Amino acid sequence: MSRANTPENAEKQAIKQYLSAIGVFHYHNLAGLGCYPGLADITAIHKGQVYQIEVKAGKGKQSERQKEFQIDWEIMGGVYICGGIDEVMNKIPKVV
Repeated sequence: MSRANTPENAEKQAIKQYLSAIGVFHYHNLAGLGCYPGLADITAIHKGQVYQIEVKAGKGKQSERQKEFQIDWEIMGGVYICGGIDEVMNKIPKVV
């Protein structure tokens, strides 16, 4: 079964391809029973910094639980990115 070709899925693919291309360890989080409420879509680790990436496209907005997760994550020193490939490229730049 293939995933729906939505703008958000296209952003997720672009983000994962970019992170792979620049050598950033990352994985897709599967939300569901037992996971932390509001968990972001992708976790990435780069140079000792852990990022949570909540992928949004177009007019997509965070849910209240996603906002709460962001606050909890940032309080603990993590970096939270909400948006698409442009936001990820700005926060995790390719180092030459």
